[in-house]
Amino acid sequence: MPFFSVIIPSYNRAHLIAATIRSVLSQSFNDWELILIDDGSSDNTKDVLGSFVDDRVKYFYQENAERSAARNNGILKATGKFICFLDSDDVWLPHHLQTMYTAIEKNSFKPALYFTVVRWCFDGGRKQDVFFDSPENKNPIEYIIRNQIGPSTQCLHREILMKHQFNTALRVNEDVELNTRIMNEYPLVQIREVTVEMLIHEENTKALFKEYITPQVKAMQIIFSNPALKGKISAAFKKQIQHAFDSQYIMVWEKLGDKSKMNGAILTYLWRYPLDPKNNARVVSLLYNLPGGKFMSSATRFIKSLLGKK
Repeated sequence: MPFFSVIIPSYNRAHLIAATIRSVLSQSFNDWELILIDDGSSDNTKDVLGSFVDDRVKYFYQENAERSAARNNGILKATGKFICFLDSDDVWLPHHLQTMYTAIEKNSFKPALYFTVVRWCFDGGRKQDVFFDSPENKNPIEYIIRNQIGPSTQCLHREILMKHQFNTALRVNEDVELNTRIMNEYPLVQIREVTVEMLIHEENTKALFKEYITPQVKAMQIIFSNPALKGKISAAFKKQIQHAFDSQYIMVWEKLGDKSKMNGAILTYLWRYPLDPKNNARVVSLLYNLPGGKFMSSATRFIKSLLGKK
């Protein structure tokens, strides 16, 4: 039985996953198994994965069912004492598993959610280390929701994932939803060391702009309605989350060029937060995008010019 099981789900990432796998093979800590879950890829993922010859590397194919189902499949096939996840476009630095093992040993091998620090790597060579504040003396469930700790930085005791697995109804924030259930029962251990590099590329969900708020709202609704978490998330925190979503909806519809939905989002925001000091700009944006708005804007500028105002 290996100490770590590493689970990599992948869908059509043949051009990226080789580097991810090599980062596992290059670990200074060697007691691990690597479980590759091919989530119904239509590219040459199978050929790429088959090119790695190592008894610790295990390949499994499934019909496409999204990453939550792929990770759950990997959990069921894992035999390690602790389970780590690694996304197919991220890489681990060579000391990642050794760092995890040292922290786990320091904590007497107790079941917990251990996590390290991620480094965002952008095109052009710019890098950013993403440090979170300490979870000590903080509400662990709210902490997990606020910081959204990425799966590639996490390690969990097998016991935890035999009890709690990913919700396959979610395609966004499925990891956050899972972690809230875990935080309700197990401790959180922060390891303040950079061990993961996340590549920010055009296919990455952080770089691919789309309507991503609605699926996040769905995840939060599931979290907030979980009876096991009743009374463990403050009303003030829930309001903060709703406020953030309402603000982001305006930006999303604006960037997607849907003026009708953007105007609706602005009206919702003005109704819910009438005292927000930034509402003047939102009102101007709303008026500008209504029928005749451009004419009103031009007329206003013309009148101001006559009055000698900028």
